[in-house]
Amino acid sequence: MNMSARIFMVVLITIAGCHNHLHSQEAQKQVEIKGQVEIIYPHTMEWQPAIQSPVVANDGSELICALTQDHRFALVPVTVKDWNSEVVNYFGANILAVDREDFPSLAKTGLHAENDLSRVKTINARTLDEINEQARPGRLSSSGFIAEDEDVISVLRGDDRLVRKLGLTHPQLAKPLLHLWNLILQEQKHAQGIWKGRAHAWVHFDHFIYNGKKLFYEVHFTKGGQKSPFQDGIEGAAHLSLWREMSASETEFLEDCYRSYSQEKLIELKHALSNLTSGEMEPFYIVRYGFYEGHTSWRTNPLTIAFIFGLRSIKEIEAAFPGKLDDAMNAHFTNGSALAKERSTR
Repeated sequence: MNMSARIFMVVLITIAGCHNHLHSQEAQKQVEIKGQVEIIYPHTMEWQPAIQSPVVANDGSELICALTQDHRFALVPVTVKDWNSEVVNYFGANILAVDREDFPSLAKTGLHAENDLSRVKTINARTLDEINEQARPGRLSSSGFIAEDEDVISVLRGDDRLVRKLGLTHPQLAKPLLHLWNLILQEQKHAQGIWKGRAHAWVHFDHFIYNGKKLFYEVHFTKGGQKSPFQDGIEGAAHLSLWREMSASETEFLEDCYRSYSQEKLIELKHALSNLTSGEMEPFYIVRYGFYEGHTSWRTNPLTIAFIFGLRSIKEIEAAFPGKLDDAMNAHFTNGSALAKERSTR
């Protein structure tokens, strides 16, 4: 999907006249973390706080540590509400909630039941034929939400199997992405970022820290609007690039496992694991449906999420798909594909 088709549904908050007043009110807001009192963003500090990131404060709020462009650290509140117990108003719409009517097992366990998926005929009262038609390339968007040879149920089933093999759930994979979007919203709320060049990139933080990893990102904004094939109120407006560097030990391990690969193919595999192109629609799709989009340029691959955010190590990911990482990353979820037909071993 080209960038102009993904439009951020939240208007950029530019706090002008009340900007200084807001800072004077909020700059000293404090939280307690394991007996240590910390001042949170927009306050910044010279040294990195000696806490894990993400971290849950004593009051239940969630925070991550980030480094600003001028090399100062901040503890940024990024709390994600419990979407499984209530309908949460997010980005101005009640969209952060599991579609429990169509996917009761997802609501209960964070994963789909194979039999449930086989019985699904409609999603949000839309027929599967309607959704598939609108989700394919060149319909509602140029690159599509699923590949031309995929359908929405085969994609849900295929990704559910990937997530099961990782030993994770869909809520666990959605949460880091929602933390990131909350970080971006905090930048905007406090008008701390700057526009970078002519690419409509809002920049304030150089990187943030997640499970001991340094994660880098850039968000580009456009002026149009992207509708959802599910007609669920989820809309898009931003082009997110997220990446982290592979460590020397991660690189060595991957190269050892795939010694038969050409250098070009190894580079492609490393890039696929450590780079993510996404928007703000995708984490809501993961929450509501366990949908990461099909094999298009906007796919939010669960293996990539697990690796980038440190939810699973490269050794754990390889152990889940021994010698088949390339297939797990790239094989389309068509009705005739091996991954789509494979029976769950759990």
